[in-house]
Amino acid sequence: MTCCDLDPTTGHLWIERNGRRVPLVPLWLRERSEAPEQMDLNSHQRTYDPTRLSADLRIEDAQADGSGVVLGFSDGHRCRFELDWLAVEAGLAPDPTALPDPIAWTSDTITRPSASWSALAEPSVMQSLLDGFFASGFAILRDTPTQEDSLLDIARRFGPIRETNWGVLFNVRTEAQASDLAYTGLALTAHSDNPYRRAVPAIQFLHCLENGATGGDSTLADGVAIAAALKRDAPEAYSVLTRLPVTFRYRSATVDDRATAPMIDVDEGGRLRAIRLSTRLDFPPAADPEMLALFFEGRRRLAAYAEDPAFQIRFKLAPGDCLVMDNHRTLHGRTAFAEDGRRFLQGCYIDYDGPECLYRLHARRREGGAGAIAA
Repeated sequence: MTCCDLDPTTGHLWIERNGRRVPLVPLWLRERSEAPEQMDLNSHQRTYDPTRLSADLRIEDAQADGSGVVLGFSDGHRCRFELDWLAVEAGLAPDPTALPDPIAWTSDTITRPSASWSALAEPSVMQSLLDGFFASGFAILRDTPTQEDSLLDIARRFGPIRETNWGVLFNVRTEAQASDLAYTGLALTAHSDNPYRRAVPAIQFLHCLENGATGGDSTLADGVAIAAALKRDAPEAYSVLTRLPVTFRYRSATVDDRATAPMIDVDEGGRLRAIRLSTRLDFPPAADPEMLALFFEGRRRLAAYAEDPAFQIRFKLAPGDCLVMDNHRTLHGRTAFAEDGRRFLQGCYIDYDGPECLYRLHARRREGGAGAIAA
């Protein structure tokens, strides 16, 4: 249960839930008013400039009514806040529209998230697929159309396609003069795509149209799990990989892309934001020899974990299967394949915004919404 009380000494509204209390200042509250004269209810943008509110704005009175509180401010504005909504805004309660936390997986623990393409129109199926995608870092769509370029419609179901120098879509099949090793029959070790871009593509689609060649199994490994293994087994090397700026480069006759970043990017709490592993494209700086030794050890271990059957899953995509991967987390590769059959995949990238927006919209429909309204 959420409750509140106004502190007459400080002017703060204290909100309490499950034994935790947080002070809310008048300006913070005033800016969250969703009263019709304060906010455009279509765009949820403020219709006033909050920087023009008085710095010494006060709460003149607070009247709790069970599930909410009506506040009167010194500028004459009055509005009602739902207490449970305030608890979410204040960090005292979980946000029902928050994305699922990543769950580290190994080959023994993973349950592969999947859904039939035709079933995605059912909200519960889409919600379940997105739950699995955000928790595991990948998902598989089954029974999708297998016409060439049908990936355009598949990917756009989740968000706008991000075009790169490889095109809106790129064709993964053998070429006589390949511009990338992906366009050969060679095995590809576990890697991130395009780490040489200033903004690394977020989500990758690989759509199987034909897969009649011997070999060519797809491989996946979880960056969260292998980064945790490195931190456990070689903490000094892990620390270097989170700090040492590495330059990733792709060069051809028409392209010269490069970006510099640590191989393992973590947030202030130590949670993985991104892993950039592409051992054919990475160039560390001429750093201190001891630091470089730790870098090479860490990279070697990461690459080994990603190929270890304990961390890696391996499967053959069938025509109509579409693999959707978080390219900042999930490392993918493939086994070598022979020229005894046709193997044709198409790929593309989208940003996080699309699937994240879809998830929140489904969560909002499921939970309903409550906030601040005019009193």
